[in-house]
Amino acid sequence: MDHSYSRNVAFALIMGIFCVALGSTSTALFVASCVALIFFNPKIALKKIWSETIWFSKKLPIILVFPIFYILVVLTSFRGENWLQDVIVVAGSYWQFLVIIPSTVGLYHLSKDVNFAGLFSIGCKIGLLFVVPLSLFQIYFLNLRPEGFLSNSLVFASLCITAAGFAMIEWREDNLKARMWGWCMFVAGILAALLTLSRGMLLPIGLISAIALFYRFKVSSNYHIGFKTIIIICIGILTILLTLINTDNGKSHLNRRILHPIEMFQKGELFDQSIQQRVDLQLTGFYAFTQQPLIGYGIQNTVNEANKVSNKVLGRKTDYTYTHLHNDYLTHLVGGGLSLLFMFILVIFAPVIMTWNLRKKTNEIGMFYFSLVLSGAYSTIAITNVVFHHDQLTTMFCVACMFIIVRHLQIIKGIEETRIPDIATIMNGANPIGLVPEKHALKR
Repeated sequence: MDHSYSRNVAFALIMGIFCVALGSTSTALFVASCVALIFFNPKIALKKIWSETIWFSKKLPIILVFPIFYILVVLTSFRGENWLQDVIVVAGSYWQFLVIIPSTVGLYHLSKDVNFAGLFSIGCKIGLLFVVPLSLFQIYFLNLRPEGFLSNSLVFASLCITAAGFAMIEWREDNLKARMWGWCMFVAGILAALLTLSRGMLLPIGLISAIALFYRFKVSSNYHIGFKTIIIICIGILTILLTLINTDNGKSHLNRRILHPIEMFQKGELFDQSIQQRVDLQLTGFYAFTQQPLIGYGIQNTVNEANKVSNKVLGRKTDYTYTHLHNDYLTHLVGGGLSLLFMFILVIFAPVIMTWNLRKKTNEIGMFYFSLVLSGAYSTIAITNVVFHHDQLTTMFCVACMFIIVRHLQIIKGIEETRIPDIATIMNGANPIGLVPEKHALKR
């Protein structure tokens, strides 16, 4: 019996847990895993990984957007006085995009017949078990906005929203218990995001909720949740939110982040400092782009360039010290011009592009909606936040892309069906019953 098989397939499960619940440890695990998959792979030599990466890129050209995007971002960072430092910082911030394809090839050769996206979804469900209790603890006892172990409420909310969408995906092996578990974890993820009171998360929450509910009600014809159950869930969410709002910490955050800005807006003012700064950055950033629309100023220089034109645009000098413009489309537009913006959008929607032809196949519909959740979440989060300059968000995106791409490699190699191994058996370090180890994987 090949005990390494269980360790290999557990990679996707563990990454799901780490990405949702354990902050930067997910990036550390991803680094170690990529090194192992590429350089210390017992099933395929480094030279073979490289040659098969080239071959695979020709078979599925859309995957080349990831290394091309990485190269363009790094090239933009050569501009500026401290270009060497900028290059090092940017290359280190976006490095995941450079290793997606060879890591996928290495992963395929370790375990050829596995539904890695399905395992990743289960890992996300396990991670979501902890987000609501942790959020309540931080609100009640630490007087904080919920931020998990991330020290950033926006990133925490973003990961919860994305994971909640993954939790709703139904895979072939799922029974009624697994589907109900998916519903519960979807609610947990959305609730944790709402508890952060992050205004910029309302659009992602709305879109992912719409995608997930449409999928369950329209596509998953063999299972439906009753209207009464939905009412009970909504009442439960409202009860928790109202209870927290009645705490001193909850009232303070609600008033400062929601009620007072609404009151000021009704008076025609933008009193809230956070909103005012974001509006300033949008106006000055866009003006800076119009002055150099083709090549931009360098991804590291976006805020500095926005500050430089603030007198002309706003009639006053700004001196913001953010690392981005609080809109990742605008950040890449100012940083690298129209070409970098185009590549950024292509990268975000690459998962949907890769799975578009799978959307009508019954046994692949879950993979399509997995991709739709990923692209939908990140495309809306990018409107008000950074998505690819923060290691945990980039790791979540790139890991999920790996599991989408590996399915294409499996199809090209002739593996028509993949399976989710039994989790308990994986944890015991043995092969799941009914699954064939990679050395006996299906061949066409």
